[in-house]
Amino acid sequence: MGGADSCNYIDEAGGRRRQQQQQQLIPGLPDEIGMECLVRVPYGSHSRMKSVCRGWRTLISHPSFSEQRRKARTAEHLVCLVQALPTPSTIHADVVLKERDDKRQRQEEGCQYNHPSAPPYQYGLSIFNATYQTWHQMMPSSIPMFCHCVALPSSGKLLLLGGWDPTTLDPVPDVYVLNLIGEDGARWRRAAPMSVARSFFACAVVGRSTVYVAGGHDSHKNALRSAEVYDAEADEWRTLPSMWEERDESQGLSWEGDSRFWVVSGYSTENQGRFRSDAECYDPETGCWSKVEGLWPFPSSSPRGCVSVNSASGRGQSKHQWWRIAGEEQQQQQAGIGEIREYEREAERWRVVSSIPLPHPEFGLGRSSKCVVSLDGGGDGNSRRMLVMSSGGEGKAGAFILERNDKGKTKWNHVHVPPQFTGFPYSAAHLHV
Repeated sequence: MGGADSCNYIDEAGGRRRQQQQQQLIPGLPDEIGMECLVRVPYGSHSRMKSVCRGWRTLISHPSFSEQRRKARTAEHLVCLVQALPTPSTIHADVVLKERDDKRQRQEEGCQYNHPSAPPYQYGLSIFNATYQTWHQMMPSSIPMFCHCVALPSSGKLLLLGGWDPTTLDPVPDVYVLNLIGEDGARWRRAAPMSVARSFFACAVVGRSTVYVAGGHDSHKNALRSAEVYDAEADEWRTLPSMWEERDESQGLSWEGDSRFWVVSGYSTENQGRFRSDAECYDPETGCWSKVEGLWPFPSSSPRGCVSVNSASGRGQSKHQWWRIAGEEQQQQQAGIGEIREYEREAERWRVVSSIPLPHPEFGLGRSSKCVVSLDGGGDGNSRRMLVMSSGGEGKAGAFILERNDKGKTKWNHVHVPPQFTGFPYSAAHLHV
């Protein structure tokens, strides 16, 4: 082989090596090792990682990367909360409700309504990283008040639905989508709106990308029976048959592996504030609603402090449970405990299977309504974890992570909440990324 041929051969070999290194996740390391390195980088650094090269950008932006992090047990628990942004004088939910009712009364009397001179009420989206115990504001600008926050874990997306316009205090049909793992970073986009402007409605995710909403109330405070379903992949809404009853301020529940959508309690237009004891369940296979009696025994309390949980049974099957974390009326009636209810498939009924001791109010959780979100996913399959948070007003908030193992042992771990995140938490959703 001549000198020129040798040089050409060396140049070609070097070019192939350089091309091979460029195709590797981390040059000089096998891709298996490179992946082991990348999945260990904290979520907060992913946006910077995406700017390193196109390969990393594509990899990190794909839902399979989050799945790899979950398998490696390096994924992080992010709790997304819709909460009031604190002001010099903290605004409570009851103050907002009173002003809305005053507005309605003046309009009915034919009087012109003047908005208060104080700044408009502001709600924002906060992110609590339960893995690293850190907080930050995701959306510093105002979002609809009392909007519902739901997560699509399979795609790493977050949805905000409905709520009130912060200026007019009227319900809105708006839907916003945030992709927390997208190539362009965490950016919002408007999605197809609901067919009905509503607030304080029941809402739950069923399956990978289906979101159900039902009930709530319209701009005239009329409780609603209507329901609809959103296909997040197609960005389309479809109207469902109406429920049997009007249900304002009801709670939506769903379970993994079950296609049904449950709407617990709520009240009618004529009985505002008197919560029903029953629930309704929509089955997409039959396209019908069915009523279940005796599910909510607290006529003066909202069912907001409820969360659905899948629990493994001894036969390897999943049991449907919903956990209730008590509010003020419930604590007075039941001496400061919550409860766990389980669905009996054969009898088609719910029964109380266990109680949950709650921390004493003086430790910060308080007797007000609770915002509860399950942190299931990526942990011990025999234990359950959830974030429980309330707002005590005056810049104070109580937050705990509840841990409960399969033997019923309960532990409450206090969570430090910085002052700027102590606003009233209306709704929350969990993503494991």
